[in-house]
Amino acid sequence: MSKILVIQVGIMILISGTLGGMLLYSDIYEDVYSKIVSVLCLSCLKLEPRTHLDFTFETANGKPHPDFVLDNLTKGPVFLHYRDDVCPGCDEMEPIMKEIFGVNYSMEERFYKMVKFDNSNITFIHINLDHTDKEKRNSFFIYDKDHIGGVPMFAIVTLGYDRNFVKPYYTTGYGYLEKDTPEEAKEILIKVIKDAINIYDQNREGYKP
Repeated sequence: MSKILVIQVGIMILISGTLGGMLLYSDIYEDVYSKIVSVLCLSCLKLEPRTHLDFTFETANGKPHPDFVLDNLTKGPVFLHYRDDVCPGCDEMEPIMKEIFGVNYSMEERFYKMVKFDNSNITFIHINLDHTDKEKRNSFFIYDKDHIGGVPMFAIVTLGYDRNFVKPYYTTGYGYLEKDTPEEAKEILIKVIKDAINIYDQNREGYKP
């Protein structure tokens, strides 16, 4: 009987070791983790984080800008709108996004479109973290500049001049951008978009992707 018990324990150890190795040495853990980690709903928490709408070259987690942003950055600034399924603040800000950019899409849709804004090209990308691919989900942490970890979150990537090089240059805002209503936040977003366009126009000739 004791010999059978030893064999059973040995099998359990072997299985545990194999599963542990899979988690440690593959992307399985990272993929599962990224799918189950919940991004906070700022409106549900009644949290209006302080938004610093200053542009920076350094990404939030030190990772490079994702390809889907860089590929579109040659055409003009890129605007990223992040949300979750369950997010009352996102529901209130989404009509503002549609109005600003003149677009229409569903909450779950993987939507992007190049639009005209003040006669300039803007690539608008709507990212629902519950219905997107790994690259776009991970981009949330690249652009979470103030490390808030919540939605709604808005990032706009333009081009800036840094020590003789033109590089991606971005800023990020959260919630209602410290305003009381989505309508007030809209005016702030429009100003930031215009600033991003002006910076882009000043630097685009020197950009070498």
